[in-house]
Amino acid sequence: MAATLTAPIERPFVSRLQKVAPFLIALPIVCFVLFVWTYAVNVPWFDDIDAFLGFTLAYTNATDFSDKIYNIFVPNNEHRIVVAKLITLGMYYLTGEVNFRWLILIALLFMLSVLALLSRVFRSMQASWLLFVPVPLLMLQPQYYLTSLWSIPGLQHPVVICLTLWSLYLLTRSGRNQFAGAIVMQVFATLSMSNGLMGWVAGGIVLALNKKWYKLAGWLAGSVLAVVLYFYNFQSASRTGESLAYSLAHPAQALAAFFTFTGGLFDFIPAVKTSWRYVPPTVGGVVLAAIVVGLLYRMNRSLWTRRVEQLDEGLQKRRLFFSGAYAFFYGNAAIIALLRLRYGYDVMVVSNYMIYPAVLTALIYLNLLSECATWEAKRWCLRIGLIGGVFVWLFTYGYYWPKMAFRKQMLLTSAMNQKHSDIGLGATWGTSFANMARSVMRESVSRGIYKYPESYITPVEPLLKAMNSTVTNDSCLSMTLYGGGVIYQTATAFDAYPSDLGQAAIVIKSDRHTILYASETPFTFRHFWLNKPVTSAHSEILTIVLAPGRYQVGVLTPSQPNQPYRFSCQSLSIRE
Repeated sequence: MAATLTAPIERPFVSRLQKVAPFLIALPIVCFVLFVWTYAVNVPWFDDIDAFLGFTLAYTNATDFSDKIYNIFVPNNEHRIVVAKLITLGMYYLTGEVNFRWLILIALLFMLSVLALLSRVFRSMQASWLLFVPVPLLMLQPQYYLTSLWSIPGLQHPVVICLTLWSLYLLTRSGRNQFAGAIVMQVFATLSMSNGLMGWVAGGIVLALNKKWYKLAGWLAGSVLAVVLYFYNFQSASRTGESLAYSLAHPAQALAAFFTFTGGLFDFIPAVKTSWRYVPPTVGGVVLAAIVVGLLYRMNRSLWTRRVEQLDEGLQKRRLFFSGAYAFFYGNAAIIALLRLRYGYDVMVVSNYMIYPAVLTALIYLNLLSECATWEAKRWCLRIGLIGGVFVWLFTYGYYWPKMAFRKQMLLTSAMNQKHSDIGLGATWGTSFANMARSVMRESVSRGIYKYPESYITPVEPLLKAMNSTVTNDSCLSMTLYGGGVIYQTATAFDAYPSDLGQAAIVIKSDRHTILYASETPFTFRHFWLNKPVTSAHSEILTIVLAPGRYQVGVLTPSQPNQPYRFSCQSLSIRE
């Protein structure tokens, strides 16, 4: 079969592409790994604090074995994250600390494992590796940077996708060991987050289509056990009911949200703040759904016709795998559209979730290749896949690269705030979460479980404590301050500094607290892509992290050690 598929490819240009196919496949993989390596930082954010550091403290403080097991299985918000906690414990007992950068890199391994699985599925087609090039282009890109660069979603979404797809793949095999492995993987997928529950439905469909009735009975028994274990003593039913009631009251919006979510890879105008933003992903989701319906009809037409096909074993197994994978992805899309819509329509294209449409689109491309009987048809798939894959890859890196770079500086700046002012890692001042974060971070640092990372602020860090509460205003530093409520905008003049500042921070100071906000100037199009010198600073001031008081507004410039901070005549008052 391989010879017949690759023989027509011997045209000069295509032949040259075929020779460099390994390089074309490796390029997006290497770029993605390097980006995660570069922008992953050892800083917990929001739920990370309780889910990893708080858990490690509670687990190590527990004296009874039952209490330790309880801490592993107790839900965090709406999910059990057993796999993430086990990885955290493994890291702690091997290194003596919890490092969030390495947790992110471990999560990356699960994403690479998904790609390895898809390459295994592709290899069974016995086709030229050139046809596989669009898959890493579609999958490994920064559109879902809040998953690839944030510990808790990184150890949930890639983990559950990886374990579920491998479980479905094993279910298409015939051995008992593979079946046992599939059940074990799906149990861990379920205990990774609630999305794994849909894997039991998908696996049941695979076994039913393959008419493996005894295995299906065992699979159903395992699913009952997993569901009971997952929902035992679970405390989120009220919120789920409220979300479902909202979606049922807005059925048209929920239906549109389903297609917007599944077509999220086509979110090509993310900077648009109106509903027009959702047109490309929604249309893309409808197109993908139509393709999937056609593929499912073709792959399973023997169910509603009397036509018996003599199929290649590899093709039959791929059809089972793709059918189960669609049940998993579209089932989860329906759940998200129903249970997340009330939090805002923009949740359908939030970066945390965009890993699902990326993997789904890559699966659809592979499925189309699998169903193409001739090289001419495969070549058309390759053309469309390459055009779409290259466009998605270039667009997402072009748009999201500056955001990834800024997020790194924002996290490092927030870590410095938490270190010196006990606030800054996603908490709101005066809330119970802020109190918990303060306590957990202090204890984690004192016990050596966590160490704050060095950053661009480190050279002038001593000044954060040494700043006198009566800092003199610098009338030469002109700054604007406008806005109100939760967010204020502040900026210096365009050429406030004569030389390149590099990374700077807006600093606001009261008589008791000093808070920093990473400047966004280096990450604008002009400075980031055109490499223009940074001679100003601007940022958003989030008032929810501020204690009541009157704050002076200035700029911290670590690159200028002779005058590392200057305060303007602007001030900001935060009331009780």
